[in-house]
Amino acid sequence: MLKFMKTVALVATVAALSACSKNEASEQKKAEAPMEQMSKESSTVATAQAVGVITAIDTKENILTLDHEAIPAIKWPAMTMGFKVADPALLNGLTVGEKVDFELKIEGESQIIVAVKKSS
Repeated sequence: MLKFMKTVALVATVAALSACSKNEASEQKKAEAPMEQMSKESSTVATAQAVGVITAIDTKENILTLDHEAIPAIKWPAMTMGFKVADPALLNGLTVGEKVDFELKIEGESQIIVAVKKSS
């Protein structure tokens, strides 16, 4: 009888863990789906115009972090992200908190800022 109880407990534990694993996997897939969709759709567009607010400027790595509005040309929702700049001189005169218009060059799954100016 004891052996039977241990077997039942083991089977129940495996079933419970299996159910948890399936739920976590489906939740993870849902969370990754927007990023996968963004990169596939953005790769068909050569450039895109956008508007955003500067949240950080990294002059050592030449990265401009922007809280940008939705970018319809590449079907991106509004979000905050860092972008490499094509030319470090593009960062000159910019300050955190400024609203800017910028142009992204899309190369496969990477995006690089090729132009940026203060919004009027």
